Amino acid sequence: MRFGQVRPMSPLKLHTKTTLVASAVTIAVLAAALAITNERVAELVREEQKARAELQAINLAEQISHMPAPRDPQALAHAATVASGARPGVVRIRIWERVGGVYVETAASPGSEEPAAAIPEETKAALRNGLSSSLTNDRPENASNSLYRVFAPVADQGRFSGAVEVVEQLDDAPSIAVRYERMAIWIVLAAVALITLATYLLFRRLIYRPIERLLEVMSQAESGDLAVKAPARAPDELGLLSRAFNRMIERIRIMTEEREGQRLVLQERVRDATAELEQRNEQLEEANLELWRTTRRLTELERLAAAGQTAAQFAHEVGTPLNLISGHVQLLRTRLGPDEGALQRLETIGVQIERIERIVRGMLDRTRPEAIEQTALDLNALLERIFDATAPTLDARGVRLVTTLGEGLPRVAGDADRLQQVFINLINNALDAMPDGGELRIRTGVESGTQGAAAAARVVAVEFADTGSGMAEDVRLRIFDPLYTTKERGRGTGLGLVVVRQVMSDHHGAIEVESETGRGTRFLLRFPAMSKPDEEEESAETVSNRGAEAGAQTL
Repeated sequence: MRFGQVRPMSPLKLHTKTTLVASAVTIAVLAAALAITNERVAELVREEQKARAELQAINLAEQISHMPAPRDPQALAHAATVASGARPGVVRIRIWERVGGVYVETAASPGSEEPAAAIPEETKAALRNGLSSSLTNDRPENASNSLYRVFAPVADQGRFSGAVEVVEQLDDAPSIAVRYERMAIWIVLAAVALITLATYLLFRRLIYRPIERLLEVMSQAESGDLAVKAPARAPDELGLLSRAFNRMIERIRIMTEEREGQRLVLQERVRDATAELEQRNEQLEEANLELWRTTRRLTELERLAAAGQTAAQFAHEVGTPLNLISGHVQLLRTRLGPDEGALQRLETIGVQIERIERIVRGMLDRTRPEAIEQTALDLNALLERIFDATAPTLDARGVRLVTTLGEGLPRVAGDADRLQQVFINLINNALDAMPDGGELRIRTGVESGTQGAAAAARVVAVEFADTGSGMAEDVRLRIFDPLYTTKERGRGTGLGLVVVRQVMSDHHGAIEVESETGRGTRFLLRFPAMSKPDEEEESAETVSNRGAEAGAQTL
């Protein structure tokens, strides 16, 4: 704190302020009460002192009356001295004797050296009338510091013979207040302490605690908990405050709930609108994708139609000359006779003509859709037949065949001839990719679908992987386009993989291709497994025999 800067005082608490005010009021009330009661107390004390002085004078007069006559002055003086020392307020005691109607002082207590004042006439008259005592004030001008003279008659055998005078110093109000000053201070301190304690306990129980609870409830309400309520209290000011606060919080809670309900309704509407917009966007995306697929499919169909039309025209144009040539060959064969050399040449011509017919028929088969007759097939058995038929060709090309056929392979629904065409096309592509030899790995197995391990969700996978030259990414993206080929002119038609994809689509299967230049190519075929693999259908082994030899010739 910098020099000269006054540090602000902390505010006094409510019970401290109340205690200070109550203490000040109490002290003022006690001071006023002390001032008012002091006079009354002084009056009572003076009355008591008067009564004691009177009683003392009467007792002393009776004591002297019982003394034998003549009375000894020393005995009288001793009696006065003893009576004077009995009480501290006695100023002096005198004993008067009546001689010939005149009162003469015969004895006095110590300290009574000053001349005695004469007995007033009214007192003498009162004594003659048989009064037992008489009170008088010899200093009427000083009422706060009074000396009271008490006279009691002395009798001698029933005859009035003298009087006893007792002078009493009466206490005034200030002297009594000084006497009770310490007691008054302790009373004031005790009153202030009791007021402080009572005020603190009163505020703590009746004010601070309810206010703390109300502040706690207000803090909870400020933090967001609008369900809180201030505790119910007696119908005092704090109780009215608590009930008013509860009503206010209840109103705020209702308004907040209404606002929250409106916000939720608005949020729900926004969510519904967003969901509807997303649904419309998805539908639009699906429509765009379907349009793209349809456009691509139409393009492929146009190419296939053009290829089919070309093949049909080619077959028509070539078929007529081949028929004429075949007819002339037959005529020459009947006319040549036993010429073995000519017959052998005609036989060679006939074989080549048949080969040309088969090639043309194969071109037509690749472009003409066929009806699919699906049966329960064992792909392992079908592949083994193809392995047997293609083994010589693979050996001749220097390609090593590595097979891994999964055990207990589920059956698939398919056409053996069409699937054989797919597998042979993939083997042909692998052979073309490995002109200098290599390794072809063929694997079968079962993959679990997205619905778990249930039979209905199982998938039969067939993998063809070679160690050939591989494909670039741009080539891989176009291998399923009709009439697209990377083979030398005269070796590829660009329809082989198109037929493969079409057959897989007809069998509700899928095909994936992974390839990298210089690292080979991998084809993965997936077929849905039949729900009842042990269903009694035509044996896959029997069906797979169809066309195996034709496949070997094609290779």
